[in-house]
Amino acid sequence: MSNDGKWACTVCSYANWPLARKCVLCLTPKEAVAEGYKNKPEVIQPPSVKWTCKKCTFDNWPVSLKCTMCQAVKDDVSLTEQISTTEVACTATGTRQSRRSRKHKSTSQDTITTKDKWVCGRCTYVNYNKSRKCVMCQMVPTPGYCRQLSNSSTSSTETNEPRRSNRTIEKCKRPDRRTERRKHHYDSDSKKQIRNVVLQEDWPWINACIGAIEGDTVAVEKYLAQADGIHRSLTPEECRVLSTDGIAVDPGQTLGHLAIRFSNPNIAVLLCNFQQQASRSSATTNTASAGPTLKRMPSFECPKTANEVRKIVASHLSQNTRGDFPCYYMCDPVTFVLPQDIRQFSVNLQSRIFDDILDADAQRVLEAERCINWSSELVDIYCSKLYALWNRSAGDCLLDSSLQSTWGVSDRDGSLRKALSISLSLATDKFYPRWIEYERMYAAHMHYTLSDRQLTGTWQKLIKIAEQPGKSLEQTHIFCLAHILRRPIIVYGVKYVHNYTGEALDLARFEGIYLPLLWDVDFCVKSPIVLGYTRGHFSSLVGIQALNNEGMYLPLVDAQSRTLPVHFITEQEVGLQDEIIREWLETTVTPKGTLCAIQRVASCNIMSHHLVEEWLLKYRKTSTT
Repeated sequence: MSNDGKWACTVCSYANWPLARKCVLCLTPKEAVAEGYKNKPEVIQPPSVKWTCKKCTFDNWPVSLKCTMCQAVKDDVSLTEQISTTEVACTATGTRQSRRSRKHKSTSQDTITTKDKWVCGRCTYVNYNKSRKCVMCQMVPTPGYCRQLSNSSTSSTETNEPRRSNRTIEKCKRPDRRTERRKHHYDSDSKKQIRNVVLQEDWPWINACIGAIEGDTVAVEKYLAQADGIHRSLTPEECRVLSTDGIAVDPGQTLGHLAIRFSNPNIAVLLCNFQQQASRSSATTNTASAGPTLKRMPSFECPKTANEVRKIVASHLSQNTRGDFPCYYMCDPVTFVLPQDIRQFSVNLQSRIFDDILDADAQRVLEAERCINWSSELVDIYCSKLYALWNRSAGDCLLDSSLQSTWGVSDRDGSLRKALSISLSLATDKFYPRWIEYERMYAAHMHYTLSDRQLTGTWQKLIKIAEQPGKSLEQTHIFCLAHILRRPIIVYGVKYVHNYTGEALDLARFEGIYLPLLWDVDFCVKSPIVLGYTRGHFSSLVGIQALNNEGMYLPLVDAQSRTLPVHFITEQEVGLQDEIIREWLETTVTPKGTLCAIQRVASCNIMSHHLVEEWLLKYRKTSTT
């Protein structure tokens, strides 16, 4: 036994730990167990003098009968010792080889016994001979109804046998032509099975389920156009049909379950929109006989073009590397408006277009609260009516509405949220002092105080919220978005937050003007974008492009002629709101005395213009027919 308690192997002289019952290198059983076990034979301590191999001059341990490097036999070893050492080494490896041979024999025997197959007469699935029921449709084979395959046909179909899952295909780096032929053969077999099992009237439902799995909105829309609702669930027979491609679905699942399980947010939004429209149409007494309409935003109707626009948006976001303000900014600020061609359509088609793209609830609430379109002068004379575009009802509504007001698409790839989170975290030295001063001013106005610990914790929460997709954003994030977009943001919203009974709970502080005060004035654009806030949801407010391109007139006062508040100003800037507004915005005063900001529509991006034209082409075809 060595000084550290290890024991030396008698075959390879390797020093093993005391708890090891076999040698780690040669798997030779331990001859003498260390102290602490029940059997306590004496442990043979190897001598301290090593012997040198005459062939390779390697110094071996005295207990080694052969050289560790060249396997040369020690000079003073007898033939009996060599044979005993060889038997001990072979005993350890012989058990493993016998286990492997027995496993290989059992596998080969299973392959031979399952060679013959039979074809199901109901779904044409090829089953193994040992299967008592069809794997797909669970039908018991009867004489004359199922066809038995011969050895020749079995050998030909075994090569085209379907894989157990599609993930093995994705992991294969270099698929050959044989793999493609097998996949094509498997797809054709699956179609035959579906054709034989599924009834003709269930085809739209099956296609809609496949569309919910693969993210195909067209198939889901076709089913919803003729379906009564979205509550139909899968039966066990339909689950077997859908599971032919290696996708496991469970009975009782609906289209919503499939969309959430396979991570298809477009399908989930489509279903939620259909359900909302169905509930509204059922609650209204004067509804038409037609079913509920689906939202047909330009980004939904033209997904490929919308993806190209999102790539352009991501490429136009750059980070400021000069100076001490590492904030992201948009290189090419653009403004999205509805095209003039909408006015050329008939009244019925215009109403249909507005139903397809507008958020009727947000539009109704904002107009009822006199937040937008309250001035007949601006609406009738200056043609500056605002429309609330529909977007997702998740926590990303602020980012979606901001991109809808500029590029006409939503932030589905998260590029704007990523720029927001990085700008807040890296430019904390610039945002935090202005934010903390603004919060203390508001707390003093509302007669309460905030400690430094509370302010620090709140700021950390704001940074974490910006990093998490789907989280609702706050005022500070709108202030940061104004810096990223390099332009003012005007928010028209409700004054109070109400509960489900209509009772006012708290003040809604979102309405007002957000200016990029941390940038230089010459670096920013004076044309603002407009957002609407209604009960925890932001909407993009856009207008229809004027014929003379004069721009939109946006009121900077509310219906009671009070100037909208400018958020995140310092204590030194209090009382200078009018000068600040005129410095950062292009303002004018109407003949009736309404202070307004002018929103100039710059030249639109080519891809954004192509997106609108492609979306509008479908309505042009409808008007001609």
